[in-house]
Amino acid sequence: MKRQLILSEISESGETAEQVDLYNDIGIRIVSADGIGFSSEISSMQLYDRDGSLYQNSTLPQRGISLVVRYIGAKWKHEISKLRLNSLLDRKKELRLRYITDNIDVYIECRTEQVSTPPNTYPMVTQISLICPDPYWRKSGDNSIVMAGIIPLFEFIIGIPESGMEFGDIKAGTITDLWNGGTVESGALFIITAKGACAKPKLTNLRTGQFIEVPAFMDAGDVLEICTERGKKGVWITRGGIRQSCFDRCTVGSEFFQLACGSNPIKYSFYSGGDQSAEIICKFDTKYGGI
Repeated sequence: MKRQLILSEISESGETAEQVDLYNDIGIRIVSADGIGFSSEISSMQLYDRDGSLYQNSTLPQRGISLVVRYIGAKWKHEISKLRLNSLLDRKKELRLRYITDNIDVYIECRTEQVSTPPNTYPMVTQISLICPDPYWRKSGDNSIVMAGIIPLFEFIIGIPESGMEFGDIKAGTITDLWNGGTVESGALFIITAKGACAKPKLTNLRTGQFIEVPAFMDAGDVLEICTERGKKGVWITRGGIRQSCFDRCTVGSEFFQLACGSNPIKYSFYSGGDQSAEIICKFDTKYGGI
């Protein structure tokens, strides 16, 4: 069975740089991993003359992950492996912990809280404490869905037959079902690129009835971004290379809706310009409360 637990540094460009596979790396083996599941903080209220308590809400706090690794191979190599691991675990570095099996490929971003290697122990072990301010594991890869525009079909050119070749397919219809395969709801980023003059784009979640409408008048080439991710909510329009916030221009009643687990039929519309006046792409993360 395939199993990897990869600890890597995230570079300024967002790409992974130096990394260590704690299951399979030369000289290092994982002994235990705690905190990869989930533990909720439940708020309740005690009522007078009533047994038990009244549930109010529950939240998932920042995640703490504890790892214990041991060093294998010749004893003189242990110190080399420890120094290599310590260089990766610098407290100022942003890290990514990725868990891969035959059935799942997820990651979580974290920071180093503490690293401890007890002296005079053999085999040598290191205890690692990681803090994840965002407690959710995310599915590796990009969930990028075309809601309006051209769906690319071209992958690799072998030869173009005489009958021709399809390079793309025009997305038909104004409703797209965004499937959230995770275990928790997720925000989304909607990118609307105008192909011609259009006005007041509106997105409606047909599952919940919530909508968000921006009374913006767009010309060809203008880009409108709507982010509903908690902690990152915002609306921006880019025109002539200048990106400006228009968060306060949303129509009264607009809500930054979340994508629930499972089916989320989303409808788009424009006050003027027609259904094919823009290209719309939705990007969102598939999240898990624990693995």
